[in-house]
Amino acid sequence: MPLIEIRNLEKIYESGELATPALKNISFSVEKGEFVGIMGASGSGKSTLLHILGFLDKPTSGEYIFDGKKMSDFSEEEIAGLRNKNFGFVFQSFYLLPKMTVLENVVLPLIYSDAPESEWETRAKKAVDSVGLTHRANHDSAKLSGGEKQRVAIARALVNNPQIIFADEPTGNLDSKSGQVVMEIIQRLSENEGRTIILITHETYTAAHAERVIRIKDGAVESDEKVAHRHGAEEKLIK
Repeated sequence: MPLIEIRNLEKIYESGELATPALKNISFSVEKGEFVGIMGASGSGKSTLLHILGFLDKPTSGEYIFDGKKMSDFSEEEIAGLRNKNFGFVFQSFYLLPKMTVLENVVLPLIYSDAPESEWETRAKKAVDSVGLTHRANHDSAKLSGGEKQRVAIARALVNNPQIIFADEPTGNLDSKSGQVVMEIIQRLSENEGRTIILITHETYTAAHAERVIRIKDGAVESDEKVAHRHGAEEKLIK
């Protein structure tokens, strides 16, 4: 059974008498542990699709089945639980609290979880270590480079041990070297830990880290193909 199944999904934004279709009759599935890139130009509908997949928005029509259950059958409480425990989100703009340390930022999702407080620091340190930032754990997040901030955001997304990571343009604010480091981390989460990854990007080079790329154009699926020449994730420890 696929982890994610989308059937004839449509999203229409209405403003007065004006109706703007953002997604048109989209259908695809994602298996557990699969690394899928969703690629398209600005305004193609890819971020709208991610928001629906992450239960941050609802479709106008069509079906979204997550782990065997229809989106429409989830209660608001169940959706909140999914977003906190099962989903990890990584956004282009990092969304770190600047006056808090790296470790304090990573602990934040645990405050809203059912994890015992006695485990918070240990779990946060493990997540920080997994992105190669142990030496920065007690630094204020405002003093980090862009690449380091995104690695903190990945650690924060990992701290609740989510089933799936949604990454929306994770390299969009980074230089090419920092972006490569971030993508190597994300690829290792797929290859070494078996996590399901949904990556939103407009960059061909970034998408090449995925196993499969779904191209979106004008709100519709243009192509859905396996990546022939995939970038390899390096096994070196990131400094």
